[in-house]
Amino acid sequence: MAVTWGLDPKARAIRVYYEGESTIYEGMPLCYNYDTTDNWMGVSAADYTAETGTTAEGYQNEGKFIRVENPSASNLAHFAGVVAGCGKQGQTGPCVLDMYIPNGAVVPVRCDIDTTVGITILALTSASQELGALVADSRPVAIAMETETALDGTADITLAKLDPSLFSFNYGTSGSAYAVSTGTYPVNYQYVELTSTAPALGFMQDNRLLYDAVMASGQLTIQNNYLHFTGTLSAAAAAYLRGSVNLVHLDGCTINSDLSIIAGCHAQLGGTPTAFTAIYKACGLWVDIGVNVIPTSGRLSAIYISENGTNYAHTVFDFRTPRTDYFAMFSGDETTGAHHYIVAMTGDHTTGATDRALKCDVNGTTYYIPLFDGLDT
Repeated sequence: MAVTWGLDPKARAIRVYYEGESTIYEGMPLCYNYDTTDNWMGVSAADYTAETGTTAEGYQNEGKFIRVENPSASNLAHFAGVVAGCGKQGQTGPCVLDMYIPNGAVVPVRCDIDTTVGITILALTSASQELGALVADSRPVAIAMETETALDGTADITLAKLDPSLFSFNYGTSGSAYAVSTGTYPVNYQYVELTSTAPALGFMQDNRLLYDAVMASGQLTIQNNYLHFTGTLSAAAAAYLRGSVNLVHLDGCTINSDLSIIAGCHAQLGGTPTAFTAIYKACGLWVDIGVNVIPTSGRLSAIYISENGTNYAHTVFDFRTPRTDYFAMFSGDETTGAHHYIVAMTGDHTTGATDRALKCDVNGTTYYIPLFDGLDT
């Protein structure tokens, strides 16, 4: 049995040619120059006899697996490994150097974020000479195997399990997108069937973030769905462009419980803050319309409620809370005219045949909110 000290026995280093001109560091990530036509052996023509510096596509250019370069948006799918040892530390390329290949071994890597052993995922990022957080134009390639608390913003060496195959990565044009081809059927990114007895309380969590730090400014967002539309939505047929759709489909099931709640979308703000002395707004649901162009036809609405079933809904809003100061709060300019929903109202108003009222239920008693089709002057 072979016994080793100081190096994972699975670690394998190969010798490659670094084409870049950057300063070299131990553990620095590298990518193959996958589309190079520059060769390495010197023999490259179709008959493998002519001495030349290039090998055309289709003639097995060995430069594709010997020449390496710094990470970029176009080569993230061709992660080669990390610089092995410190023999070339501080030198600049181009030069020949040794590199650990990503085969699942635990090796020293250059990293610029704090890590937790066995948990922190390290990503290869375009134009970066160290592994770090997963951001735009990046790809996860390793799991930290040491807990480090002094690397954030100061790149240095830590141990990591180098294995891109542990992560799902579908290479798109930007380096971090999921490229999905066109087709007739929808794409199921996550699909789980539960056919046995369900637990009393269960969650299918798509995104979960634990944030334990001081947040002075900026935005903290878990972005579950993002639809960036740059195409054309024509009037040829009815179409839906929806950023987020939550559907609970009731089909062939039995519902018989006056204590149950069924919700197509549940937005909840909860918890017990240690201090809750001042805030601009706190809400369970925030609808923000940021479209900067008014449509020439139709309406741009903050909330649109429709009934698509064969039976009508009993209520549009079911408002239940024992501790609320106001049913609704409105703010805006009271100037009469376009784009002003608050209108000054004085004197008595007489109802007419064209006036209407909204029917409401308050603690079991029916009330009506009057709607005037005009104001008496």
